[in-house]
Amino acid sequence: MRSITTLDLQYAHRFYGFKGEAQYLHGHTGVLTIEVEDTVKPGVNMVFPCNEIQKTAWEVLKNFDHALILREDDPLLRQRPENENGVCPKCGYKKH
Repeated sequence: MRSITTLDLQYAHRFYGFKGEAQYLHGHTGVLTIEVEDTVKPGVNMVFPCNEIQKTAWEVLKNFDHALILREDDPLLRQRPENENGVCPKCGYKKH
């Protein structure tokens, strides 16, 4: 028996340094399908509750949903200088 669940993700990225259309910032909609196969658990009537699969996967994936994903050397990621206490001298906030 199988328990199957899907999660939809939207994200934006670009291929910095690539020559072609993918060098420009653009977005995607992705679908992640998770399939768990095992014997049916008594009292649950499924292999593993789909809502539990979603909750566990979402703990990792929530950091990528509606995110801008860039390479570390992409100039769009302007580095803000921090002093030895981790405070930005321009705005006074800790770690951006």
